[in-house]
Amino acid sequence: MNERIKLDPLLNQLVRFKLHELPETTEGIIRAFDEHGYWIEGGSLAEYLRRTSPSDDANSRIQFVEHKRIHWIQKV
Repeated sequence: MNERIKLDPLLNQLVRFKLHELPETTEGIIRAFDEHGYWIEGGSLAEYLRRTSPSDDANSRIQFVEHKRIHWIQKV
């Protein structure tokens, strides 16, 4: 059975992410999402994105990650 995760309960929660390009998991707080991806605040994921992803504001506490980069997500 192929179920989609319900995201509403994950807003403003600490979530663990497994990205396709990283061997280890990362964490961050989902602040918003849309059909393209998630806006993440804090944690190791936001720090990783700040260092590796082009952004309009690399110093912002909130970083964007596209759906296609995510293998899975899990509530911590």
